[in-house]
Amino acid sequence: YVYDAVKVMANAMVTANSSDPEKYLPALKATQYSGVTGNIAFDEKGDIKNGALTLMTYKGGERTTLAVIR
Repeated sequence: YVYDAVKVMANAMVTANSSDPEKYLPALKATQYSGVTGNIAFDEKGDIKNGALTLMTYKGGERTTLAVIR
């Protein structure tokens, strides 16, 4: 998840030619990126479209998914 998040932010900064949030945030909202976690895009408010939160736990050294919340 972090890999895609960093790539999306870096792409917005390159597009805006700035690391100033006032300049790159509009570019971030316009971003559409195909990453390792899937397609990433934002709505007009800047919120991620089709976002999901995956809750996991580890028991006995094994990872188990508790829920995926969309």
